[in-house]
Amino acid sequence: MKLKGKVVLVTGAGRGIGKALALGFAAEGADVVVVSRTRNEIEVTGEEINKLGRKTLALEADVSQEHDVRRIADEISNWLGRLDIIINNAALRMIHIGNRDSYLVSFSEITIDDWDKMIATNLRGPFISIKTCLPLLAKAGAGSIINISAGAGKRGVMGRVPYCASKFGLEGLTQSLAEEFRSLNIAVNSLSPGRLSILTDAAKRDELKKNSEIRFMKPEIMVPPAIFLALQDSRGTSGQHIEALEWVSQHGLGGVAEWRAT
Repeated sequence: MKLKGKVVLVTGAGRGIGKALALGFAAEGADVVVVSRTRNEIEVTGEEINKLGRKTLALEADVSQEHDVRRIADEISNWLGRLDIIINNAALRMIHIGNRDSYLVSFSEITIDDWDKMIATNLRGPFISIKTCLPLLAKAGAGSIINISAGAGKRGVMGRVPYCASKFGLEGLTQSLAEEFRSLNIAVNSLSPGRLSILTDAAKRDELKKNSEIRFMKPEIMVPPAIFLALQDSRGTSGQHIEALEWVSQHGLGGVAEWRAT
């Protein structure tokens, strides 16, 4: 088991990518702290981790709120007293802001409240999580931070202004902290699915049915490269952006056909 003895924090672990990463890390021997704003989902994730024979701490929390993240750090400290890996996955997409059913929203329709909500979860959340949990990572003597990004963090997209801005910011946070945390022996990297989307929820499944040209990947495609990044410290890969589809293809773990969601 590659991660035996490691403790990992995964935010947004109630479904989709976060849940896949939490279970994938548990399967590799890690004990996992799983966080979500939805209690029933995070409890299910925790139960599935226990079935894999690993310890788990399931916490209902909003990572955009400082007091919630402080509680997470305190719970981890009291639980096992250490933390080796942070995976900042919790995020809002365009469909989550306002009362809309579209992934594309024109700039003229975006409200200031929409903008604030997106930045609060997608950028402020990772900042607070890293800031608050850094003493635990530093105490371990080495560690890894993985920020879950997207293609929208590398290229602007019409109709996705706040989402793109938040992910561009996340890339800047990643690169800057990679430099600053070298002395702490902590690697900081970002990971995105690649040129295709991840199938995560009912809304996307409905969209897939309507448009046969859209191809979605299983969230589990994120697990192998995430484990690779989790094993890094500042002397290895740090300050980099990895695309999961490209990474698994390069390492002989399959391509689109093998990882496509059905």
